[in-house]
Amino acid sequence: PHHARPVQETRARPPASFARGEPRFVSETKLITFHSSAGRLGAAREVFDGMGHRDLLAWSAMIGAYATRGIFHEVLALAVSMIGEGVLPDRFLITRILQACAYAEDQRLGSVLHSMAIRRGFMGRVKDVPVGNSVLVMYVKCGELGRARAVFDKMRRRDLGTWNSMIFGCCRSCQWEEARRLLDEMRREGTEPGVVTWNTLISSYARSGDLDVAVDLLGQMEECGVEPDVVTWTSLVSGFVHSDRGDEALQCFIRMRVAGVEPNGMTIACAISACASLKLLRQGSQLHCHAIKIGTVNNVLSGNSLVDMYAKCGEIVAAYRIFNEIPEKDIFSWNSMVAGYAQAGYCGKAYELFCKMESYGIQRNVITWNTMISGYIRNGDDERAFELFQTMESYGVKKDTASWNILIAGSVHNGYFDRALRIFRQMQSVLIKPDYITILSIIPAFANLVAAWKVREIHACIFHHNLEMDGKIANALINAYSKSGDLAGACAVFDRHSSRNTISWNCIIVAHLLHGSPTKVVDYFFKMKQQGVLPDHTTLTAVIRAYGMEGMVSEGREIFLNMDKDYNVTPDLDHYAAMVDLLGRSGRLQEAYAIIDEMPLAPNLTLWESLLTSARMHGNVRLALLAATEMSMIEPNDPRIQVVVSSLQDLAGQSFDVPKVTVHSKERMLGGVESCSTEIRNMVYLFSTGDKVASEHEAAELKLMMIEMGPSMLSAGNGTLEVEEEKEELAGIHCEKLAIIVGIFNSPHFRSIRIIKTARMCNHCHTFAKLVSEKYGRQILIKDPKYLHKFENGNCSCEDYW
Repeated sequence: PHHARPVQETRARPPASFARGEPRFVSETKLITFHSSAGRLGAAREVFDGMGHRDLLAWSAMIGAYATRGIFHEVLALAVSMIGEGVLPDRFLITRILQACAYAEDQRLGSVLHSMAIRRGFMGRVKDVPVGNSVLVMYVKCGELGRARAVFDKMRRRDLGTWNSMIFGCCRSCQWEEARRLLDEMRREGTEPGVVTWNTLISSYARSGDLDVAVDLLGQMEECGVEPDVVTWTSLVSGFVHSDRGDEALQCFIRMRVAGVEPNGMTIACAISACASLKLLRQGSQLHCHAIKIGTVNNVLSGNSLVDMYAKCGEIVAAYRIFNEIPEKDIFSWNSMVAGYAQAGYCGKAYELFCKMESYGIQRNVITWNTMISGYIRNGDDERAFELFQTMESYGVKKDTASWNILIAGSVHNGYFDRALRIFRQMQSVLIKPDYITILSIIPAFANLVAAWKVREIHACIFHHNLEMDGKIANALINAYSKSGDLAGACAVFDRHSSRNTISWNCIIVAHLLHGSPTKVVDYFFKMKQQGVLPDHTTLTAVIRAYGMEGMVSEGREIFLNMDKDYNVTPDLDHYAAMVDLLGRSGRLQEAYAIIDEMPLAPNLTLWESLLTSARMHGNVRLALLAATEMSMIEPNDPRIQVVVSSLQDLAGQSFDVPKVTVHSKERMLGGVESCSTEIRNMVYLFSTGDKVASEHEAAELKLMMIEMGPSMLSAGNGTLEVEEEKEELAGIHCEKLAIIVGIFNSPHFRSIRIIKTARMCNHCHTFAKLVSEKYGRQILIKDPKYLHKFENGNCSCEDYW
């Protein structure tokens, strides 16, 4: 306004002591304090450097000015100069310098100050707790927990800060049990833990992944009347997210809101990351709104989480919009967006961003390269993936273990198992140590009968790199050995497994079930319960099937009827299928059908297939046709089911009231050629039904064997229903017979013959394999889509029921 007075510039007045004629060095000390309080640190230092005489007050003022602003290297430099000039710190100044030593992790100067504090009597009295605490924190921050403990033990009086520092030191050194012991001890000595104490313990356990203990500590904290704050809840939410327990992270976030604690930017970002891992778009969008409300949406941490969430939920346009709105994008922003495009299948868009990064001043790191390689290989462009893998080091980015893991996992995913093994070997040749992800990526590729020696090779690598103690790897090894036909190897790994969980027990139980050892399945089931491990859905399914193989119907039925009450497991389709198998094996076909008819769930293909198997094995045409008809309705385009239905309709004629199903012509139904593979001298050979035997000698021997076994072959399958898919005159000699005869004459006598077949074994081939195993004294293992048949001395592990 025109009548307003002009504002005159005011100058800060120097302290009044200048006018009173105080000693010059006292006035200069006050001037240092005056300048530093006004934020003029340079002016304060200029005054300090110009002083002719600097006493303890002057040094304290200047050191305090730097310490307040966190400029710790200057604090330490001044402290050294001060001592060099013969000025020794008092108990207040020494505390400040020790704090700077802690932050700068300067143990050398800190130890000197510790000695000085002892000599000057700053450590022995009750009032010297702050000095003792500073020494303690200095040693903890410098990683000298032993020295910190010695200081702690000698302190006559300890306050809350003392206990907090010592507990923090134990947590930092991963001495969790000692930290818990100190918590109990401080409470016994009358010091109640505060929110900082609890947060130190909870955040440490959460970061280490021991979240069950962290949640237990939260309960204790609330019982003590200490209200969890935003740091407490954020530690837990973050811990759950980093442990891939996104649902529990969101539950924790909801508990925090119910408790009336407002989330900060870090909490919101972690909760959004949980939504990303669970692909919860609606909840993620709600958190996005909350981030806008509290003003953290443009924060790079929240922005990165939002980009990741929208990308993983398939909202790639929204992800790109958020990406563009982040004002100061970091490497994580770019990597999240590149990953979003790559995961959505837009590798071209991902590559555009990949190329633009450096023009925006963002240096691509190994995660960026790995993301692009993963995107290409997951989308089937193996050539481009390998090209990037080969060129990344020319751009100054060193390949890490994850780079190799991506190629191995991608090759396995795309079905190139041998290539995955070559990459695995090359990885070791360049001295890159495999980790548990490497092993878990490659093991499933060789969990089959013709790759037993490869499983042993991978196990040797696991042993060499001391990875066998990892629970997931041990479980994968048990599974791989079992599926490769080596039950003894699976048992050996299980016996050495020191941290068995439910999955470990399930692996060994299923292994024995696969190898036709139902008694062992039941034994392991009882041992599992004796050791306090609770059976789950998989365990109970295997046990019911084992009881079925043993003919113990009452025991299996009891497990099924009481599983909800005894084990808190609700019966599902797998359990009903196991019950149909249990009843069907014992010939109780009507009861098996009643199970399907009365169950509360819609029956699936597996259930009807179990009934079909039972009906075929017991010669019940009507039930077999009923089951096959239901299967054809579920899978109308499966040619093998069509063949079974057609054959059973021919057998049934018009005598049964079962709906007729229209089937395709025989030419169409039998168009697929059955095949099998076998391993001979570490080489895998493929055979197809109708192939010719390689040599005249083998052909003559096969013919002779067929003649000799003729009478026995005629009795094959007595009492069972045979269908047209099993008759060799339709397509030629079945492939497993060819594989067996070639294996007999081309593999060493002590080696078992291992065959993987694409279709179910027929009765004739099953009998043939039994007779060959008896005549030649060989073990023959044949894995079809449903069973592992282990033939020895004229018997099969399936007990002729498959």
